[in-house]
Amino acid sequence: MLKKKAHPPATHSPMPWQSWRVRVEAVLGVFALLPIVLFLVASLGRLRYPFPLEQLEGSMLLAAERIANGLPVYARPDFHFIPYMYAPAYYYVSGWAVRLLGPGFMALRLVSLLSLCGSLVLIYCLVLLDAHGSPKRRHLAGLVAAGLYAVAYPWTHAWFDLGRVDSLYILLLLFALLCTRLSQKSLHPIFAAAAWTLAFLAKQTIFPVAIILLCCDWQRPRRMVAGLGSFLVMTAISVTLLNHVTQGWFWFYAFTVPHANTDLLLRPATFFISSQLIAPFGMALLVIAAAWFYLFRAKVRVIPNDQTARLYFFSGISTFLLCWFLQAHAGATANTPMPVYAVLAIIFGIAFGRLDAALALENSREWARILLLAATAIPLISSIYNPRDLIPHHPILSANQQLVDWMRSFSGDVFVPVNPYQAVVAGKQWHPDVAALHDALRADLPEIRQPILNEIQAQIDGEQFDAIALDGLPAQALASQPWLPKDLESHYPLVGLVPGGDASDPFEPSPNYFLLPCREQGLAAAKGWTLLRVEGVSPCKN
Repeated sequence: MLKKKAHPPATHSPMPWQSWRVRVEAVLGVFALLPIVLFLVASLGRLRYPFPLEQLEGSMLLAAERIANGLPVYARPDFHFIPYMYAPAYYYVSGWAVRLLGPGFMALRLVSLLSLCGSLVLIYCLVLLDAHGSPKRRHLAGLVAAGLYAVAYPWTHAWFDLGRVDSLYILLLLFALLCTRLSQKSLHPIFAAAAWTLAFLAKQTIFPVAIILLCCDWQRPRRMVAGLGSFLVMTAISVTLLNHVTQGWFWFYAFTVPHANTDLLLRPATFFISSQLIAPFGMALLVIAAAWFYLFRAKVRVIPNDQTARLYFFSGISTFLLCWFLQAHAGATANTPMPVYAVLAIIFGIAFGRLDAALALENSREWARILLLAATAIPLISSIYNPRDLIPHHPILSANQQLVDWMRSFSGDVFVPVNPYQAVVAGKQWHPDVAALHDALRADLPEIRQPILNEIQAQIDGEQFDAIALDGLPAQALASQPWLPKDLESHYPLVGLVPGGDASDPFEPSPNYFLLPCREQGLAAAKGWTLLRVEGVSPCKN
């Protein structure tokens, strides 16, 4: 009899949907890395730029240099130095960086860059801690969450790597959130309280959020009281010590000045959700909503622990309300939503990981997993940008250098309230910028306000400045900057165009017009500067 030919054992090839899902997962991982890589390319390209990338960055550097030189930040405001209304953490960290790396913006921007990288790691760790499923799936969820936060970089007008407090503040906020999450297990609540105190010392506006999140453990009242009580004691001690060391000036800048600048604007508050949340992260919000809806119907919690679910729920609600409230104030800028962006990224990563894990239990739903992966990729690639667009190029650098050279033409002092750092580079005295003067003078304290106004009036009356550079015509400046003396034009009648002021600088406002006293008319003529004359007549007598 002929033997039947043996056939090799049958092998089970993966289902078509499963094969596609594995490929889409790999693509999603690449898409999650893309915004992080774009941020790093842009940030490293901006790191050594020698001029401010934002209006207040120059004054932040000058404050850090005061710390590096052993000078106080919180001191009586005058026409030579006024700090911003921030808590001390960033001032001191950046001051130590300047002492270590030397003067210049690189030290401050490096602090922000490293803080942002640390924030991405913390977002990744928080999602890894609370996502569900296999290690591979949890790592992908953490990477997606970190990538989503990096997506916010262009939406914050490239704020992540500026020499400003915000990235350090977000790092400390996320560290406090991680400590609060770990305190639900084995970590003592006092460590969470200490972490929230550090965040408070970076930005005092986080205080109500810290109170809410430290109360999330209400089912264990002893631990809740221990954490909340420790936080209140630590913040009270910190404020008392800082106030004592600075002779009361810390309280003035950290609390009195912000309280005086509480103008509420309806339009930013009304459009906050549509412009700051839905526009950049609408699809991410849909993924979160879909995850909660599906898992609720399937009777599977998005987060396996009620206590942890409360923590993230109140984290999202409290940071949203805080950012919405701050956005409604005059002076709010693109950095305002950064806390809610960070928390949103965490919730997004956890929701994605939990929903994907739940769908994995239903082998017949591979198509749904692919759809979820595709939806998750949309917010990661919807804000792709060219990093070169965020890096200052030669024309902007040349315009700033031209401004510095113009100020060096004068032997005396030059007042540039929009760009005080460039004046310092030119060897002139430091004077407060528009924002610092506006904030400090809004406080209804005549004993502080009047001496500053008197000093400015005396400087103008005595024509102590060889030139004043403004970002608008004198009439416009007098209307928007009421601290300028009304007789400014009588002492500085010559108005002209600042050389290089016509260059478009997307990073900070630039002075366009200069004001000169009559004694500088000869210098202006010798240099060939463009003067604006009324009816062709010089305002100075020959």
